[in-house]
Amino acid sequence: SLVLAAGVAQADVSFSGKGEVSVAAATGADTMSVRSGYDLDVAVSGASDNGITYSMGFDMGAGSLIDYNDDYAIDGQVAGIAPSALTIGYAGVTIVVGQNEVDDLYDDQQNGDVGISGSFGSLSFSAVADTDDGASSNSFSLSGSADAMTWSFVTTDNNAAVDSSGDDTVDNSGESASKLTVGYTASDALSLSFKHDTKGSSADAVNTLGATYAMGSLTLGLSGADDDTTDYSVGYAAGPLSVAFATDESDNWEFNSTYNLGGGAQAFVSTNSTEFAAIGMSFAF
Repeated sequence: SLVLAAGVAQADVSFSGKGEVSVAAATGADTMSVRSGYDLDVAVSGASDNGITYSMGFDMGAGSLIDYNDDYAIDGQVAGIAPSALTIGYAGVTIVVGQNEVDDLYDDQQNGDVGISGSFGSLSFSAVADTDDGASSNSFSLSGSADAMTWSFVTTDNNAAVDSSGDDTVDNSGESASKLTVGYTASDALSLSFKHDTKGSSADAVNTLGATYAMGSLTLGLSGADDDTTDYSVGYAAGPLSVAFATDESDNWEFNSTYNLGGGAQAFVSTNSTEFAAIGMSFAF
């Protein structure tokens, strides 16, 4: 008993997660069905005598949760426990080590094994390396700010999501690619952005201009790119209610709304142009 108590005293264990119940229909489904699920996160953390911090964790779940404001999909929860990455922190530098547990900084559809991040004054940096044989990737990012301007640069030597044909399909050609993003806060209400994305040598680079304008509880967004794509968005947030609507030049649209019920619980409604639809309630614990 004394040995076990000493072990517990040297590390902190925390539990958190989300439970959910909904009525939802996936894209292309004819009917809506009742669904429920949960996701449980377990984290273990501690610190050595010389100031090194460390943490690991895992998540497990069952049933289905609704991705109602990003991918607009029904996400099945895996009951098994996946391998965990080890996170080490020291003197403002963070190192993450885990097989395929670190997202590539340019393209999060692929993963690396070792990541390091930190900052020097107003500059922040990150690097991710993949130690696997074959089509491994290495990526790097650098970001900073000056007065009302922010900027970031990210690059990878193996972009797994290259659209070389221009038909919105991925050919996995594994080319290097880079992205430069600049943001400017013109006023309390207006924010501007510019992004240059090389996409890879087989694809044309894309330049995108964007603007966001806030009027009290209402936020308007507009962006246009030189590949003939345009995005429009409207958001509303007041008290416990938030509503978001977005569409593009092809009439693809997305709508979601949440209502904060207090105590970590919220109700949601979500639908889009692919006939995905969901209504439900979730609670955090």
